[in-house]
Amino acid sequence: MVTPRPFSAALGGMACLLASAALAPLFDGFGWWFGPVLIATAVAVSTAVLGRLLGALFRLPASTGICLSLIGLLTTLTRVSARDTALLGVIPTPSTVTALRELALAGKHDIGELAVPVPERPGLVVLVFVAVYLVVMAVDLIVVVVDRPPLAGLPLLGLFVVPAAVLPGGVGTLPFVLASVGFVALMLLDGNRMVTRWGRPVGDRPPRVIRNGLGSLGARVAVGSLVIAAAVPLLVPSLDGHGVIDNGGGGRSGDGPSSASVVQPIVSLSQQLHDDREIPLLRVTTDNPQYLRLTALENFDGQRFTLRALNATKEARVSEGLPGPERGVRTISTTASVAVSGEMAERYLPVPGIPTDFDGLAGDWRLAEPTGTVFSTRTSTAGLRYTVSAAVPDPTAQQIAAATGPVPESMNVVTQLPPDADPRLRTLLAQITTGASTGYARVLAIQNFLRGSEFTYDLNGAPTVQDGALSEFLFESRRGYCEQFASAMTVLVRMLGLPARVAIGFTHGTRAADGTWVITNKQAHAWPEVWFPTLGWLPFEPTRRSDGATPAPDYAPSTTEPTTGPDTAEVPQGNGEVAVEPTPSAVPVPDDQGGAAEELTAEADDKAAGTHKDTFPPSWLPWVGLGLGILVLLSIPALSRVALRRRRMGSGGPDRQDAEAVARVHAAWAELVDVAADLGIHLRTSDSPRSGAQRLIAYLEAGPEAGSAEVDAARQALIRMAMAQERARYAPAGMAAPDPGVDVLADLALARRVLWSVAPRGRRAMATVAPPSMMQRAREIPVRDVLGRIRHRAGDPPDNGADDGQEAGVGASAGGRTHPPQPPA
Repeated sequence: MVTPRPFSAALGGMACLLASAALAPLFDGFGWWFGPVLIATAVAVSTAVLGRLLGALFRLPASTGICLSLIGLLTTLTRVSARDTALLGVIPTPSTVTALRELALAGKHDIGELAVPVPERPGLVVLVFVAVYLVVMAVDLIVVVVDRPPLAGLPLLGLFVVPAAVLPGGVGTLPFVLASVGFVALMLLDGNRMVTRWGRPVGDRPPRVIRNGLGSLGARVAVGSLVIAAAVPLLVPSLDGHGVIDNGGGGRSGDGPSSASVVQPIVSLSQQLHDDREIPLLRVTTDNPQYLRLTALENFDGQRFTLRALNATKEARVSEGLPGPERGVRTISTTASVAVSGEMAERYLPVPGIPTDFDGLAGDWRLAEPTGTVFSTRTSTAGLRYTVSAAVPDPTAQQIAAATGPVPESMNVVTQLPPDADPRLRTLLAQITTGASTGYARVLAIQNFLRGSEFTYDLNGAPTVQDGALSEFLFESRRGYCEQFASAMTVLVRMLGLPARVAIGFTHGTRAADGTWVITNKQAHAWPEVWFPTLGWLPFEPTRRSDGATPAPDYAPSTTEPTTGPDTAEVPQGNGEVAVEPTPSAVPVPDDQGGAAEELTAEADDKAAGTHKDTFPPSWLPWVGLGLGILVLLSIPALSRVALRRRRMGSGGPDRQDAEAVARVHAAWAELVDVAADLGIHLRTSDSPRSGAQRLIAYLEAGPEAGSAEVDAARQALIRMAMAQERARYAPAGMAAPDPGVDVLADLALARRVLWSVAPRGRRAMATVAPPSMMQRAREIPVRDVLGRIRHRAGDPPDNGADDGQEAGVGASAGGRTHPPQPPA
């Protein structure tokens, strides 16, 4: 029968709570998700303990605790997320089950639609609550019922799976350390229980001291491991330049390959449009407002367009020059000064049209020509201020109609379609393009079809990403937002055999009182781009928003938009000009951050250009000092060991006074004990000098050189040292000195040399770098001895005890006469 064991259960719950810190980077905010996690942990632990207590009192089966925990899960989840549908706010009803199921489905949808950090969502609260509760149940069963705490690490890892897979930089150092602390606590619990199963330990220390010693040793090993695991990734140079060493150097502007993980732009677009808040992201100063383009999505899996891998060499830096538009296309020049808010941290640079020149752009930004994306793997857009000159394509309808020719094989990626596409799409395409004789006319017909009155712009009515979402939009709901319109047109254009892709960016925004254009998250937008021979990529606009912010371009005028109705708006036919209301919308304008931006620009421009300024002290000097300091700290045990050995063996020749000879014997024996500890030869504290010597002799005779003259000489030296130590320890004061012909220092040197030669190479290396004897000595120095040494150095009379080796020597607790007790320090 399983006992309640509340302490073990609480420790398991604490480990789960600490491991749940890995979820923090996934969410925007803290209390709305951590509060339910805390409640789930407390209820799961309490019900598990109560179930085992009831089972012990009334001899109920072990499944009682599991059933009680599941009841606690349902009632608590009802109280947290669906109290309005329950009796007394706790007892679930059929309506409660339906409500929880809908919330769970909504949470699953949010996972597919939203990018991290995810804002507060009721459905996500349900999923997080259930997941954490089940993990706590699993940990409790493993720790308490199965009594295998080390295996509890498996369910704890479950809390790391999603963050590790989603977050570009992983879960981070702090969540890792917190979760590790919880797991180490479970391991120490397991170690303590394993020791207590053997009963009362026997030894020269009290049992409690031995148990605490084992626990403290495990804790020290665990703490050291965590410190190394957290510090090494920061200090070791990394390929992506995120190490501490790299941050101070020129790694950010190096020429080597680099990469960065990003959220798919279509997911970020959906999250921005569905956010309840309106957040200013950009402020643009220009006389000719245009769409700001971030990137283009070319890969299509049948449900959603995604970004292909962006690659650019150092020659593709925008500071090295830009190719500009195709020579055969008519363009309009525009210039825009862009100020990016700190809320917008993207890897893609927002630019109008086709950029031709940048001024004041900070960071290493490069052009990926296939997609026309200006991106960076080392810099984000947050806080940037720059001026961009661009060419906006403005061909005539006649030029587009005359642009014919084969599609290069290199553009296969922007013409591909899944083989299992809905066959109704071909029929619909034929209906839309009836009467159109050129590729341009067919593209224009598709755009005007989607801008017609049969389709409605609706953020809340858009189909989700399940199978058949595109067909649902085109044939059933005909409601959606820019993602659905742009994706539908791109697919239909590809069916014509023309290259097409989905561009991601922002509309013009709203004009503020000072004449600048303020762009918020609500102006995030997607539109299709179609490739024509000799002209290149041209944007089209199938989305008809009710605010008039998405007019059709001049070279592709809309002819099917309704003129009346609640969802209509006047659409200006100028090139990129939008209707501006007399009174600007009440959109907050980002604060002017000119000073901060100028500092960032100056610093980052040097890095992007690869320049180097001579400064003193050099930027690498602190890191060299840090490395030397760490090296000195790590070498302290080895240097202390060398100094102690020289002090012990530098006591002079064999013809000393009796008291000094005895002290030298004790020092030599202490050095021999430390040599054994360094080489991993186990000597018990209860061993007499003679039995300790026999253990060392057995170690020598077990080696490959057993029977050699040198080993035999070392055996005789060990016997003489043991007899000298016994005599110095137990003989009367006048007879404690060794015989005149015995030189314990010479015997010590011989024994040490032979012991060292037969020890394994790895053990010798460890004894040199980190001598275990010094580590043990540092742990066992009592505080009163330290205070006594400080008082002695301050002028107090020294103690009249023997060398410190006497306290550390083998046989210190054996029977027989010892030196007089030392006065307390």
